[in-house]
Amino acid sequence: MATYVYDGSFEGLLSCIFVAFENKEIPHAIVVEQHHQFTLLDNAMHVAADEELAARVLKGVDDRTANQASELIYKMYLSELPQIELIIFHVIKAIVAKRNDKILENFGNEYILKASQIERMMHREVHRMHAFVRFQKANTGIFYAAIDPDFNVLPLIGDHFERRYADQPWIIVDTKRHYGIHYNLTDTRFIKLDDPVFNFSNGDLKQEIIDDKEKIYQSLWENYFHSVNIQERKNPKLHLRHVPKRYWKYLIEKKLPVKKPVVIKAAS
Repeated sequence: MATYVYDGSFEGLLSCIFVAFENKEIPHAIVVEQHHQFTLLDNAMHVAADEELAARVLKGVDDRTANQASELIYKMYLSELPQIELIIFHVIKAIVAKRNDKILENFGNEYILKASQIERMMHREVHRMHAFVRFQKANTGIFYAAIDPDFNVLPLIGDHFERRYADQPWIIVDTKRHYGIHYNLTDTRFIKLDDPVFNFSNGDLKQEIIDDKEKIYQSLWENYFHSVNIQERKNPKLHLRHVPKRYWKYLIEKKLPVKKPVVIKAAS
């Protein structure tokens, strides 16, 4: 069995899977080239990304699942879980083996079950990003937000924010994966930021580009958040379940207010 090596793109992965089916073999592994360590005994096959082959794979699985499988497979790819490429291969193998619109409900198949679990994980992370994104206005008029999700969900959240904030230009940056999406009032595009505009430790915009009134708005939001909090009904366990601590560093309402220094007067 060969180890299939690809460039890390979704099209590259699907091209590997197409070639594996064409060769009638189950890959030993499917790995991204930059992560693969070659050995003398390594039987590696490099497969170039081919959009036509990738499209044929997606059409094949959608034709067998009432147009449901391609979206599922893309979400699985974005999960970046260990050995996700091989799991995707086996999901596609199960779909191709049986022309059945209900194959994605066959949880007796371990790979179909795993795919369903991953889809739920991705859905939960997308929902959290919808709730936890906090924009800050720059002096250019663009609103910036930093996120650090567990999974690569940035391609899945753009439509939501495009609908919700259709009247303002914005950029959401994934600080872990170093890319973002930019809405310019017309369309949404993927971008790379050569010069980080954030402090990655807390998500604050650099002082030289932040809008003069932004700190005022942040203070208003903090005051609102704390004023509606009823101390007698405080439930830390429930709060952590809905707002896990790993998301706090980019939430304005979770940042500790800067305490004024205590001035001690000398005795007269």
